[in-house]
Amino acid sequence: MELDILRALQSFSHPALDIFFQLITLLGEEIVLIPLMALLYWNVDKRFGEILALTAFTSLLLNNALKELFSFARPIGEKGIRSLRVETATGKAFPSGHAQGAASLGTALALRRKKKRDAFLAGLLMALVAYSRLYLGLHYPKDVLVGLLLGIATAWCMAKLHRILNPRYLYALIFLVFLPFLFWKSSPDFVKAFGAYMGCVLGLLYEKAFVQFDNDGRPGEKTLRYLLGVLLLFALKEGLKLLFPEKLLFDGLRYLLVTFFALGLYPQTFRALRRRFFC
Repeated sequence: MELDILRALQSFSHPALDIFFQLITLLGEEIVLIPLMALLYWNVDKRFGEILALTAFTSLLLNNALKELFSFARPIGEKGIRSLRVETATGKAFPSGHAQGAASLGTALALRRKKKRDAFLAGLLMALVAYSRLYLGLHYPKDVLVGLLLGIATAWCMAKLHRILNPRYLYALIFLVFLPFLFWKSSPDFVKAFGAYMGCVLGLLYEKAFVQFDNDGRPGEKTLRYLLGVLLLFALKEGLKLLFPEKLLFDGLRYLLVTFFALGLYPQTFRALRRRFFC
């Protein structure tokens, strides 16, 4: 049944659509999500950036835990199925990480804006990312449908919990829920997600204790802050990959250091950048 649906969807394939949906699927990947979250946290709304980071990494933990729990295969290699961008199809199929990631961030943004137009735009982009995973032959329909629902639910729950719980209690709750998966069938993607979450928590705690930056600044200052930060983030991420041994523990440590740098250490340079270039 699901294979028939995929074959029907792919019967409308075209080189132009191939390019379009390969670009659309990027909206659920690090290359887009990291710069977006950095922009919001550093330059727009720090408090919302904190919620967005927690939402993203909690959603990522949930997604990879469920992938290992269900261990469903992908449609790659099935008769009549053409698969593109297979390098983005890491881990198991269910639920779709791209669909869930796009849905969690899109829903969080829609909840913040509270406007029908923005909610519609977020929903459209979420649907396009989900559809791209079907068009590219990387997921079954159930994978993307459940991914969308989980992403929406995660964003809604995180928004509520962030309002009613002390942040430290929320950090601890998420940690305790997912800690067992680290010792049971943990995949490389789950270890990376767990490392990223721990770096997020440590970075937020460090920022509150020692940094306490604000989003103020002239346009030129914010532009420099953002471009330099994104460049350093990707340089750190790829540099540590070359430096560290190819072992699971070091994959987790790499993501921990990158998120800790983004949320805690890098904001400590903002005042120095302001004094050096804009005073």
